[in-house]
Amino acid sequence: MTLYNLIFTDDELDERFNIGFFSTREKAEEVARYYLRSVRGFCEYGCSYSITEKNVVGNAKAGSVFIVYGWNEYDHDIVESDCFATEPLARRMLAEMKATYERAEWCVDRYNTDECKWTDGFVRV
Repeated sequence: MTLYNLIFTDDELDERFNIGFFSTREKAEEVARYYLRSVRGFCEYGCSYSITEKNVVGNAKAGSVFIVYGWNEYDHDIVESDCFATEPLARRMLAEMKATYERAEWCVDRYNTDECKWTDGFVRV
C-alpha cells in the first residue's frame, strides 16, 4: 500500500509543516489547494508544498499508520521511517533506528489517513 504525504514549507523561514497522509495523490492535491487558498499563514506567506509517496509496511488497518522520527534539538537533521500498519512494527523500527542513528530525541507518531494533522495555520512572530 502507498500513501501520499503532504508537506508544506514556509519558504522564507524554511519551516516545514506535515499536513497529513492521504490515500490518493488527488486528495493530497485537493487539500494543498485548499490550504493555499484559505488557511491562515499558508495562503499569506510564500509557502510551497510537496507530496511524496510513502510505503506502508504490514497490513494496514482502519485508516491509521505509525512513523518513527529522530532529531537533534535545534537541528534540521531529522530521520524518519516508512509508514507502519501497527504500532508494534513501528516500535521495532524505533529500536533499529536508535542503533543506527545518533539522535537526542525520538518518537513514534500516529496519523489517521485522509485527515489533516496540522489544521490551524500559523503566524510568523
